[in-house]
Amino acid sequence: MAAELRLIAIYLAVSDACRRIVGNGRLRRRGFAPALTDAEVITLEIFAEMQGHHCDSAIWRHVDAHWRHFFPTLPSRSVFTKHGANLSVLKHMVQRDLYPIADDIHVTDGFPISVCKNCRVPRCKIFKGEAAWGYCASKQEYCFGFHGHLVTNLRDEIVAFALTPANVDERLVVRNWFGTLTGLMIGDKGFISKVLDEECDDHAIDLQTPLRRNMPDPRPQEAVHRLMRVRRRIETTIGQLAEFYGAEKPGARDAFHLVGRLARKILAYNMSLAFKES
Repeated sequence: MAAELRLIAIYLAVSDACRRIVGNGRLRRRGFAPALTDAEVITLEIFAEMQGHHCDSAIWRHVDAHWRHFFPTLPSRSVFTKHGANLSVLKHMVQRDLYPIADDIHVTDGFPISVCKNCRVPRCKIFKGEAAWGYCASKQEYCFGFHGHLVTNLRDEIVAFALTPANVDERLVVRNWFGTLTGLMIGDKGFISKVLDEECDDHAIDLQTPLRRNMPDPRPQEAVHRLMRVRRRIETTIGQLAEFYGAEKPGARDAFHLVGRLARKILAYNMSLAFKES
C-alpha cells in the first residue's frame, strides 16, 4: 500500500474512533481549538512510528519534511509534542475502541523497560518515585525501571496493556482485566498461583500455564504443547515492539508520558498487522 493511502487509512480509523469516544462532548473545557485536530496528531504519531521514527522530535521532523503539504497547520515542534503528550488517555481509549477484548482465547506476557544502565541508577534523576528495581526472568538480570504487560488475541493484536514499576508481581496485573476478559488466557510460569487460579475461575477466566518440573501435571501432554506453541506467539509480538518500535526504551521523563508513548507504539503495531493482511 502506498504511503499516502496508508496515512489516509490511519486517519479515517482514528477519526472514527475519536468520534465514537467523544460524541457530542468536548475534551477541552476552555481555550481555542488546536490548529491540528486530536485525530490528526494521533494519526501522524502512528504513521511516523510505522516509518521508524520513535521519539517526539523525530516524528515532528519527519512530518515537517515530508507531509506538511497534507497538514499545512502543523505547529512548532514543542507545541506538537505537548499536544501529543496531552492525548495519552485518548490514545488508550482509541486502542480499546479499535481493538476491543472480544475473543475467547488470549495470551499474556510482559517485557522490561529499563530507565538507565544499572551503574547509573544512583545518579538517575528521572522517574522519581515511579521506577523501581525488578528482576527480568527472560533476561536473567535485574533492571531499574518498569514492566509492560500485554494481552494479545490469536490474530496477534494487542487488546490490552498495563504499565507497572518493575517490582510489581505480574500476577497482580491480571486482576486489571477481571470483568473485561473471559475465556482461556495463556501465560508463562510466572503466572503460577493457586490463589490467582481461584480468582480467575470466579471471573470466568481459565488461566493456563506450564508447570515446573517438580509439579505433577494431569493435563494431556499434547494439549500442553499446543498451549505453549500458542503462547510463544506473544514473544514475537514483544520482539517486534522492542526491535521495530523501541518499546523497551523509555524515551520519557515520567510515567504519564511513557504511557502515551507506549499507546501510540501499540496502535502502530496493531495497524501494521492490518496493512500486512490487506
